[in-house]
Amino acid sequence: MNKLTLASNLDALIVTNSYNILYLSGFKGISDTEREAVLVAKGSKSSKSVKGFKGNTTRSNLVLITARLYQTEANKLKSAKLDVKIASERDQTQKFLFEALKNSQKIGFEKDNLTVGEYEKYKNLLPGKDFIACENIIENLRQIKTKEEIAKIEKAQIISQKALESLLPTISVGQTELEIAKKLESIMRSLGSQGLAFGTIIASGPNSGIPHHTTSDRRLTINDTLLFDFGAKYQNYCADLSRTVFVGKPTDRQANIYNHVAHAQKAAIAKIGHGTKSHEPFHTVNDIFKENSLEQYFLHGLGHGIGLEVHELPYLRSKANDTQLTNGMVFSVEPGLYFPWGGVRIEDLVVVENGKANVLGKMQDALVII
Repeated sequence: MNKLTLASNLDALIVTNSYNILYLSGFKGISDTEREAVLVAKGSKSSKSVKGFKGNTTRSNLVLITARLYQTEANKLKSAKLDVKIASERDQTQKFLFEALKNSQKIGFEKDNLTVGEYEKYKNLLPGKDFIACENIIENLRQIKTKEEIAKIEKAQIISQKALESLLPTISVGQTELEIAKKLESIMRSLGSQGLAFGTIIASGPNSGIPHHTTSDRRLTINDTLLFDFGAKYQNYCADLSRTVFVGKPTDRQANIYNHVAHAQKAAIAKIGHGTKSHEPFHTVNDIFKENSLEQYFLHGLGHGIGLEVHELPYLRSKANDTQLTNGMVFSVEPGLYFPWGGVRIEDLVVVENGKANVLGKMQDALVII
C-alpha cells in the first residue's frame, strides 16, 4: 500500500480518481468510467516536512467506501491502515462518507475528477465544511515508481515487443489494419497480457501520417509504411510501444525519414538523466529535425509518463518548465515525423536509474522490411 502525506491545509482528502484509488488502496473494481468507490484519506498531525508542501503535514489513514457488489475484493484489502465500508445501497454510501468526514473541517477533493454535481452533493452532505480544490497530489506521488512497479511496466513492454516479433512474419499484402490488430492483440494475451493498455493503432500507407489514426479496414499494399502503436497491460501496469516497418523495400525518402527519427530518439535518450529538465530532450529532438528542415513535421510532444495509466506525469514537451526528471520516473520517448504519404514514429519506454535513462526491453536495432 502506497503512502500519502497530506499538506497542513487539509484535514482529509476525498479521492475519486479510480487509478488513484487503486494506487493507494489496491482496489481495482471493474470500471474506469463509473464511480464504483470513494476513498477518504484522513490524517494525524506530524511536524515532518514534505517536498512541495509548507508547514506541518499529516500522515493519512484510509477509508474505502464501495458497493456490496465488490465486497469480496474490498474486504480482502482491510488492514490497520485501510478501513473498508460496504454500502448496501447508495444512501448508505453518503452515510459512510459523512461519518468519515464529520470531524474534518478542511476537506480536499480532486478538482480534475470530481463532477460539479458530486461537489454540490458533498457540500450539502457536509454543510459548513471548507472544500479545497486539489490538483495532482497523488499523481505527483505516482511519478516515482518503486522497483516492483518498474518490473511490471517492463514485463508489459517485453510482452508487447515479443508479440510484435511473432506477428511480423505473418503479415502480408492484402491484410487489413483491423485484421493485423486483432492478431497482435491475441498474441499479447497468449504471452500473458491481462488486456490492452489502450486501443491498438495499426496505420498503413498514408494513414501512418496521422499520429492517432483509428485502425481501419484499409488493406496493405506494396511499398506501404506500416506503423504500430500499442501496449500490453500486466498486473494493472501499462506498456506503450511504437514501431514503423516497411512493406517491401522502402524508397530513399522513407528510409531517410526513418533514419532521422531513429537518430533523434537515441540522442534524446542520451540527453536524459537525473535532474534533466523535462523540456530539454524535446528540444534535442526538435533541433535535430530543424537542422534537416523537418521540424514542421514533428506534430506532438516527445513523451509522457506511464504506469497505471498510459498517459501520466511527467510530460516531455516543448514549453520550458522546471519539472525535473528524477530517478524512478518511467516515460516514453517517441519522436515522429508525419507527411501526406505516411509517417514514422519510434517509441520506447525508459526509466531513470542511477542517474541515467535505461530502456525497458530493447530498442529496434535497424530498419525492418516485411
